[in-house]
Amino acid sequence: MKRTLKQWGALGAAAVSLAGVMVVAGGTTSAHADTRCTWGWIKINDSAGGDPISDARGHSHSSGNHYVRDYGRDANSGMYIWNWWADNDGGSDGDTSDTYFGSRWCSNAP
Repeated sequence: MKRTLKQWGALGAAAVSLAGVMVVAGGTTSAHADTRCTWGWIKINDSAGGDPISDARGHSHSSGNHYVRDYGRDANSGMYIWNWWADNDGGSDGDTSDTYFGSRWCSNAP
């Protein structure tokens, strides 16, 4: 499907709007700049009582683990969209459901 400049602009506006909603709703947008096009192998779900420990493509830092849960490719541009998720591991229950963290258009697949 060929997209016009107006359609791409609308998609960008929707993404910015979504980011604004996440800030108001208390989402993890403070580290949105850390949705990057590089990754290393990390462990997720490594607290006792949570989901099984697994390896993931992502990064770790002081605000937690973030990993690429899925990705898609735009056939027209050849670009890939990487969907980053926060590993909400830990707490008194051992694990909390992971949450969407942000997306980034990248030139390669993760």
